[in-house]
Amino acid sequence: MDLSVVRQNLPAIDAAASETITLFGPQFTGTPDGHVETDIAGAASLAGLSMLRAKGFGLGSFQPGTMIFTDMDAEMDSIWQFMVQAARDLGLDPSSGWDREVPAGHNPLFSIPDMTRKTEKDFVAICARHQLGTGFFPYVAALAALKIVASAHTRHLLDQETGKALALYYVVAGAKTVPFP
Repeated sequence: MDLSVVRQNLPAIDAAASETITLFGPQFTGTPDGHVETDIAGAASLAGLSMLRAKGFGLGSFQPGTMIFTDMDAEMDSIWQFMVQAARDLGLDPSSGWDREVPAGHNPLFSIPDMTRKTEKDFVAICARHQLGTGFFPYVAALAALKIVASAHTRHLLDQETGKALALYYVVAGAKTVPFP
């Protein structure tokens, strides 16, 4: 999607991203204090899944969790540019951390299909309430992931480098992972 169209719709994207954050936290992870890494990965996985669904594949014939490979260069370039700008706008350093390996002990509690199964229906409803079509879904979810990164960094729950690495990794992995039907 052209980023000028994304910018024109940024108020609705931002509002939907803020509402998307409410899908995560202790009720999502089932842990008393939540698990911020799982929250970031969950939101980022929704961004990737939204990109995968936009490709129009019949995913029902594949086993959930199967990795599929398709050309998403243009989509990934657009979401990457958006994420870098969003990180800057949220007070994060956009120049580092993205390609870093996620350190041991910072992986999410659930698989990508499990995370997206728990949230996709409610996420789609949120985007519909904000009158955003499917082309905007990846931007909403990516912004939600980065808002969680920024909040976790500010609250000293997780350094931004690890948060950005989680966000980018799970956007990419979510775009290649077959969800539950």
